[in-house]
Amino acid sequence: MALGRKTGGRVAGTPNKKNPLKGYLRTHSIEYFTARPRTDEHGNSFIASDFDLDLAELSPVDRVTAELKLLKFHTPEMKSVDMDMTVDDTSKTIADRLSQLVDDDSSAS
Repeated sequence: MALGRKTGGRVAGTPNKKNPLKGYLRTHSIEYFTARPRTDEHGNSFIASDFDLDLAELSPVDRVTAELKLLKFHTPEMKSVDMDMTVDDTSKTIADRLSQLVDDDSSAS
């Protein structure tokens, strides 16, 4: 056992190893998503990124599919919950259950 002391590993303050692929991907992504001035075939000016132009070329169905797939990276998925809603004692009426609750509350005070 290490007795609460750190053993092995890098010395504190050592920078991470350089990764040229990671830098290239980051640069490419920034350029792909950055909006810049453009001109259409009629000479009209507008501002759009390469991503915006690629998305505009998709059919409406494909565009929605692409956007839904991208949303998975930005929003957490909800976890499904299983609940057991069975009632063991069906012989009591609602009035009986309410009076039992009132009696439990008055005895707890």
